Amino acid sequence: MAIWTPILEDGKPLYLAIADAIGRDVDAGTLIEGARLPPQRDLAWRLGVTLGTVTRAYKEAELRGLLDGQVGRGSYIRHKFHIGSILTTKRPKDAIDLSHAMPPPVISSTDFDDALRHLMNEPNRLELLNYTPPDGFAHHHKFGSDWLKLTGIDVEPSEVTVTSGAHLALITVLGAIAEPREAVMAEEVNYALLNSTLRNAYLEPLPIAMDQDGLVPAALEMAAKSGQSRILYVVPTLQNPTTNTMSRGRREAIVTIARRYNITIIEDDIFRLLDARTQPSTFYNLAPERTFHITGLSKTLSPGLRIGFIASPRGQDKVLKAHIRAAASRSVGITAEIARYWFDSGISKTILTRIRNELDARRALFAEVFKSATYRCNVGAPFAWLELPPQWSAGRFTASLAERGVRVSPASAFSLSTNGRNQHVRVCFGQPQTTAVLRSGLEAILSLMHDSSDEAYLPVA
Repeated sequence: MAIWTPILEDGKPLYLAIADAIGRDVDAGTLIEGARLPPQRDLAWRLGVTLGTVTRAYKEAELRGLLDGQVGRGSYIRHKFHIGSILTTKRPKDAIDLSHAMPPPVISSTDFDDALRHLMNEPNRLELLNYTPPDGFAHHHKFGSDWLKLTGIDVEPSEVTVTSGAHLALITVLGAIAEPREAVMAEEVNYALLNSTLRNAYLEPLPIAMDQDGLVPAALEMAAKSGQSRILYVVPTLQNPTTNTMSRGRREAIVTIARRYNITIIEDDIFRLLDARTQPSTFYNLAPERTFHITGLSKTLSPGLRIGFIASPRGQDKVLKAHIRAAASRSVGITAEIARYWFDSGISKTILTRIRNELDARRALFAEVFKSATYRCNVGAPFAWLELPPQWSAGRFTASLAERGVRVSPASAFSLSTNGRNQHVRVCFGQPQTTAVLRSGLEAILSLMHDSSDEAYLPVA
């Protein structure tokens, strides 16, 4: 082949521009496996840069897995290991999945590559492949403290508990404070995995009635007064699946009852940052002496970033960390480091803005398609709680819709009681790659809702 000379992009350090050029030309097939790069001194002379710049560029390319450097023989393009087939998730052909509450796909390859480049430049990056310390890395606690400040919670980094996702944070709190066979109070329509999470922890769900403002204080007081439970789990902002955000007055009423009956509050606030408007105070700020506040990144940045943070009543972080050590449920160092870099560099703020804007557009599309339907979908929500026509039960509707290639979640998945509401489905907006695909799925739902054929009705005797 002809002597290779890189085309360098402006606006970045020269050594990175050279390494990037190597990567581009490998992807384009200009540099093939086994090709020898120019000697470092020759390339430095040709580009008019220092020898140290080229040496650093080749080292960077080697760290990226692009080169093999052989002393006395030069630098050669490495065999490229293709992992596409491993990373490709097989899904039913043409299926439109509207069943997962997740952010829309707005993260660019540049965002991800910047984070990976940061990792490759970290001198101690190999430490991320070891077991993390039982309490997590100190700089991830600092990250957690900074992230919590976005919701108005101010706790010292040393008091933040870091977990592998918000769901594991919930399991950690339950494991640390609840006794086997104890009942846990929660809104009667709730997070789909809450029922199984409680039962797997040998705990019993105790459903509490709801209204348009969330959990009903009178119903809570009745349960608390009976002594059936001393723990309350609540999702106060963009509640899953109803999209309700509790008012400040409702939160204060619940706190009053919690103090009267010595109830511990587990506040799951993972959706809070999706609504850019000023939110009511967290339960943690209203009652820090009895609230475990849980948040995470999977709903506000990326579902692959399984990082959870817990702010706990003073001194209780030690109990949680002891539980994590015993359960060996340490946080994931590599993904936490990606997230921390995004936060410190400001990329996470940009991503969150993109997510909010895209969800705004997708909610507007939902409102357009279902303008004549009854539903709940508050600002910031990544899903809607859609009421079905009388001829449909949620279970039969979900099954019939799946046959048409669209997936949603029935009301039964969210009910903590056996006689829960059965006339709704949750429709999520985040997973489709484009709004065109989302529109297709929404229109399929609307079409089936209007299906008045005989088979759409339940048989009667």
